[in-house]
Amino acid sequence: MRELLLAVLAAGSHALRVAMHARPVLPRCGTPVCSVASPLSESIQQTTQAEDVVIYSKSWCPYCAKTKALFDDMAQPYTAIELDQRADGDELQAALLDLTQQRTVPNVFVKGQHIGGNDDSQQAARSGKLKALLEADTLTGVVVPTAGAGSSVTAAQLQAKESGKMITETEATVRKVAGVGIGLATAFSYATTGLAYTALASGIFGAVCVYRTGAEYQ
Repeated sequence: MRELLLAVLAAGSHALRVAMHARPVLPRCGTPVCSVASPLSESIQQTTQAEDVVIYSKSWCPYCAKTKALFDDMAQPYTAIELDQRADGDELQAALLDLTQQRTVPNVFVKGQHIGGNDDSQQAARSGKLKALLEADTLTGVVVPTAGAGSSVTAAQLQAKESGKMITETEATVRKVAGVGIGLATAFSYATTGLAYTALASGIFGAVCVYRTGAEYQ
């Protein structure tokens, strides 16, 4: 049993070292890999990944109206989330601040990438950045192993894998299993060997970190 626990901990340690060099899925947000995301933060990430254009707005805001007009002129559909018309609008705005370091509205995302406010969006349109983002292949989920049956991996996905933005489905699964293994091994040691509380806390923190480095890619 001791040898098994040591093997699990070694595998988790390796995954954690790999994770420290991997780029997070949403580097624009500046969210630490090991932070525990709030439900609102997770909702923002899910929404901005699922929709091509998301505008966090306030119905009375003239700058928000200009941003919406920009996408209307481009005939580009968008999802507008009016913070002043939601009961949790203040909390959602605070979560946006944590994720993007931007408190003001509009707060614009295109193809999952944080663009910024109205001035940023207008500049991105003039420079051609918005058009390029909207026409680019959407990178979602994980890269399916090319050897898998029925797999269809695009060139954009392969490039994202090489740059560390995406990982294979197998690697994501290994990281999650390693995280669970570290947690179970830590709990077992705490229950049977009188492991110090500080070591328990460190082990659980490490387990969560390793698990998230796989889970957040999916």
